[in-house]
Amino acid sequence: MEVTHIHLLLNHIPILGSIFGVLLLIVGMVIKNQSIEITGTATLLLACAMTLPVYFSGEEAEHAVESMAVVSEFELEEHEEHAELSLWLMMVSGVSALFSLIAYARAPHLVSKTRIATAILGGLGFITLIPLANHGGKIMHQELREGDANDAQPTDEAEKQESSIG
Repeated sequence: MEVTHIHLLLNHIPILGSIFGVLLLIVGMVIKNQSIEITGTATLLLACAMTLPVYFSGEEAEHAVESMAVVSEFELEEHEEHAELSLWLMMVSGVSALFSLIAYARAPHLVSKTRIATAILGGLGFITLIPLANHGGKIMHQELREGDANDAQPTDEAEKQESSIG
């Protein structure tokens, strides 16, 4: 399996895991069920941990597709720019989730603060993943780019020549 496959296989885990983790954590807090809170926090931690292989496989995935005719260079660059912000927010969320899990076991007096911080940071992390995923999908899928002003500009020399001829 190539690194590009790894990137495509794993990139949904941080997105889905972070929203499910945050939602479980919030539900657990609302209904005052510590087991659900811990499950949500652990789910968020796993999603944050999976962000690392997704991020680090992205560079090689970029090199594998950047020369393809169907690839949007604009979307590729936008995806790359969003990836760094998402990585940092997900890592901060993961550290917060780890602290929360430790607090459940060793410092119950800190749980109320750490779980709220974890829910907020996890939610922010998820929010940054939305445009990241949007641009990622548009890299190869031209049907998603139709109607975008950015797609109207030719991305390589062949398309520039074609548009000047016809």
